[in-house]
Amino acid sequence: MRTIRRIHVLGLATTTALALFAATPGAVAEQEPLPGFTPDRSTEQRELEKLFRESIDPAQAKQLSTTLASKPQLVGTEGARESADYSVDKLREWGLDAKLDSYSVYASTPRDISVRMTAPQQRELSVKEAPYPSHEEHYDDLVVGYNAYSPAGDVAGEVVYANYGLPDDYAKLEELGVDVTDKIVLVRYGESFRGVKSKVAEEHGAKGVLIYSDPADDGFGQGPVYPEGPWRPADSIQRGSVQYIFNYPGDPLTPGEPSVPGTDRLDPEEAGNLPQVPTTPISYGAAEPLLRALDGPEAPKEWQGGLDFPYQVGPGGTEAELNLDIDYEQTPVNNVVAEIPGSTKPEEKIVIGAHYDGWTFGAADNTSGWVSTMQIGYGLAKLLEQGWQPERTIVLAGWDGEEYGLLGSTEYAEQYADDLLDGAVAYLNMDGTGGKNFSADAVPALDDTLRSVTKDVADPNHGTVYDNWVANSDGAQPEPGRLGSGSDYTAFLDHLGIASAAAGFSTPGGEYHSTIDDLQMMSKFLDPGYIGHAQAAQVTGMVGLRLAQSDVLQLGYASYAESVQGYLDDVADRGLNVTGAKQVAARWQEATERLESRRDQLTNSGGEQAEFDRVSAAVLAQERALTSERGLPGRDWYRHQVYAPGEYTGYAVQELPGVNGALDDGDTATARKYLALLTGVLNDAAKAADRGTR
Repeated sequence: MRTIRRIHVLGLATTTALALFAATPGAVAEQEPLPGFTPDRSTEQRELEKLFRESIDPAQAKQLSTTLASKPQLVGTEGARESADYSVDKLREWGLDAKLDSYSVYASTPRDISVRMTAPQQRELSVKEAPYPSHEEHYDDLVVGYNAYSPAGDVAGEVVYANYGLPDDYAKLEELGVDVTDKIVLVRYGESFRGVKSKVAEEHGAKGVLIYSDPADDGFGQGPVYPEGPWRPADSIQRGSVQYIFNYPGDPLTPGEPSVPGTDRLDPEEAGNLPQVPTTPISYGAAEPLLRALDGPEAPKEWQGGLDFPYQVGPGGTEAELNLDIDYEQTPVNNVVAEIPGSTKPEEKIVIGAHYDGWTFGAADNTSGWVSTMQIGYGLAKLLEQGWQPERTIVLAGWDGEEYGLLGSTEYAEQYADDLLDGAVAYLNMDGTGGKNFSADAVPALDDTLRSVTKDVADPNHGTVYDNWVANSDGAQPEPGRLGSGSDYTAFLDHLGIASAAAGFSTPGGEYHSTIDDLQMMSKFLDPGYIGHAQAAQVTGMVGLRLAQSDVLQLGYASYAESVQGYLDDVADRGLNVTGAKQVAARWQEATERLESRRDQLTNSGGEQAEFDRVSAAVLAQERALTSERGLPGRDWYRHQVYAPGEYTGYAVQELPGVNGALDDGDTATARKYLALLTGVLNDAAKAADRGTR
């Protein structure tokens, strides 16, 4: 029989946490044993999780947020470094071994940004919001509205309105007889990642891109604007990166390698993720005169926005000039890293991370996620004080430079790739936790763990976080979304093949990447009381604890294999013969069902330690098996063959990206090659599952 190492964690008390967060929905003794735990260990685990939950206090979240979000925290600035140093000091104060991991990354810095309307009138357009009283102390430190990694340039010409700036929009312009060659295109934020808008404009010969937030999307068309409400006011500018992260994220000059001394670097003109068309954002207040003066055909009905006149597409009537003085230089990127070594399986790691950098004050994006991550650190530190130690290693990470292109997390994953490939169990991301509505995205292997944990975390308005999730879902059982890109899980999942999840809370609003992403917005509209911050820390912290403590890893791949068969059915609908791939996917599902049955037998009835380890190793191997060093067509940094961002979907996931991406391009021959590659990785996953039951 397997010997169970019992850890007693007793006597931890809390006087600051709200009673809500000390409560456990349902009596512990009456709850079902946790998957992956023996009955005795399951009871211990629930006691451990209760103690952890009791240490998480919304008042602490508010205090941490007030300190961190009181100043801008853009990568490479003094504010970002101050936040990193404060975080390290605080984690050390709580008893954790925290440090900075630093990189030198090629990045852009705006020197002078100007946008002028030159016809039918001369008019300087604002490129920075007016200050609110609470912003005045740090107003000069706030970056102007600009898009990171845009090339510098001075361009002038006629303006054409291109809706959201996606391929179908340009096809519609062509139908209308409008050519954007050598024009400045004016496009709306939304529907896809802003870098896709720059890429598509480049493909169609535009000389410049202006991106604005239409009031119909996140301004007065949605409700009262800030400071009376949470929606975007007329002068608010959405900043953001236009780096082509769909090719690869991170340092443009070191794809696949860390930006540390000794790494060979590309010349900038060789980099594959830098846009070529000058691109910059403006507010809808600045866009209004440009749109109002446009001649040409009237825009289609679905292109009309929230301003009080009919939108026309041009050209004619409106001309503009962009002057973008942007420097490129090596920029410091400082990750905050704290590691809690595992007691029995230190080589196996659960990484919990959030970026702390922000475009402005970043109270929501992403001081909230980093504060929740720090609170997980506090909760774990309180357990350590009582003599507890995790079975597996837990790493807490505060990423720098996420807003520019997932810089810190990508460089970390590339630097420690061998170590992570050997033993990383999962990566848990926290990007946006300050809100009232729960949501989660994950690979299918983590779906059941997320559902289980959320049933054990209280919610003031819904009973439990699970009930909150149901209330914000379409069905009776909430289904996590699937991960593409756009946050720090990208390198872990898409490049290395590490099972990943991202969970948090949000409230509808228009603060994204603007100066109104501040403490007043957070405390008045988004997360009054900082309840969401604390709940997110409890949910993700408990997921991490279950993965760190389980007797057998409880990642579930039977439902994963079933999902892949559904994706193959969709490919078949596009005209490709998937019979062989479906047979292999079905065989993988059968193998995982046997593996999960064996896991349950072990946890219910016991067994030798070697059997527990063999099953866990088989579980761990499956996500890695779904990757190929061949990568995706034209995008070899992306190795995962089931999930990745599409070239034109932006952040959104594209299932079976090698196959579907080639079909999107009309390249049936390449689609067939990647279907064969997919069949091979599915077969590898099935073999990995089989090794756990031999």
